[in-house]
Amino acid sequence: MYGATTLSCNYSLNLKNQLVAHCDNRGFMTVPRNLIKNIKVLDLSHNLITVIKNNTFINYTKMDILILNSNNISEVHEYGFEGLRYLRILRMENNAINISKLPTRLFRPLENLIVLEIGRNEEQWMVHESFVYPDKVFSNLKSLQNLSIDLFDRPEFGNGFKSLQTLAVLNFRKCYMRFGKLSNETFRNFSPKLRELYITRCHHFFHIDKGILRYFPELNILDLSHSYIHLYQALNILYPYQNKKMSVINFHHISDKSINNDKFPYSVIITKELMRYLSSICIEALDLSATGIVDDELYSLFSFQYPGCFKTFIISANRLPSTTLEHYMQNVLFLTRATNLKTFDMSYLPAQYLKPLFLDVYHPGKFIGSHNQEKQHIFHQSFHITINLPPLLEFVRYTHMTVSVCVCVIHMPKYIAKIF
Repeated sequence: MYGATTLSCNYSLNLKNQLVAHCDNRGFMTVPRNLIKNIKVLDLSHNLITVIKNNTFINYTKMDILILNSNNISEVHEYGFEGLRYLRILRMENNAINISKLPTRLFRPLENLIVLEIGRNEEQWMVHESFVYPDKVFSNLKSLQNLSIDLFDRPEFGNGFKSLQTLAVLNFRKCYMRFGKLSNETFRNFSPKLRELYITRCHHFFHIDKGILRYFPELNILDLSHSYIHLYQALNILYPYQNKKMSVINFHHISDKSINNDKFPYSVIITKELMRYLSSICIEALDLSATGIVDDELYSLFSFQYPGCFKTFIISANRLPSTTLEHYMQNVLFLTRATNLKTFDMSYLPAQYLKPLFLDVYHPGKFIGSHNQEKQHIFHQSFHITINLPPLLEFVRYTHMTVSVCVCVIHMPKYIAKIF
């Protein structure tokens, strides 16, 4: 029976024994009305639907999941989701929906909705004006746990968002931040139970006030990857999480060469002051790759209060010094203390040649060596390091970097999976 086709839609049972109607990529311009009525999952993605009219889904009151991604939906009528009392997941990304024009009562029937994905829709910000999110529309979603939405310039989230008290995941799918900032008050109306926050791929620099995260005391995942906010700002907003546990802090490529001024230089020197909040957090996975770090004070970058919390640490593609004993020893000390570390990546550091030849300023046709070559030679002969890698380590990478000539004794875990 469920191998049959109705109006070009195929049916099957998923792993939960739910009836699924596969109506994706069929060229539908409207939602079909005569599907099997007890379907639990309806996939209408990648069609040509432009409007969700009133009572469109009234025949499918048992539906659990509705997928409307990648159509050309620009209009949703007030009673468009009428009858979908049991709907738990609604996906409608990659359309042309202007969320500021959604009818106030649109989501009222969706009393059991826990996941709403409505990002990657129409660009609707205007230069020098705040974008006011339709909080009354979202206030009906009192069971919502996961919200994916776009981040517009100078965002304002009104009191209606206070109704989303079970919200645990806030994911900004597309970023239009350009001239505004995220202020201390931006997230004041969101649930203090929020566990995951994703603000990614904002490719224009914007300011962030220090207190933007103070409303989320239980935050477990913070992902700012590919958002060009600069490492200085990112480290500064971590103060609410001192001596707390976090699963993931992802700061990959948050500094960029397009940001280079006296206040936010492209070349970042890590100090103990900059690390004062980050170093006090018990972190399982930390990504500081491609953040513009060129140097670090002693006892700053690798001086974490809770190194035993680490399972993953990625710091590749920076411009850290790779030839000094001091920096080696900081790294070695961290590795010996990070007893639960499984993945460590410190690759793609710039080449630092040990014995460069220079032109003689008095005789440009001649080359001269470094004055401290003899000193370097002695140093290399006496430079011995013993490294005890963490016992749980599965992946370690030290590639694409020039290091000092030294004798290294590495004690590796018995079951290490990959080492580069």
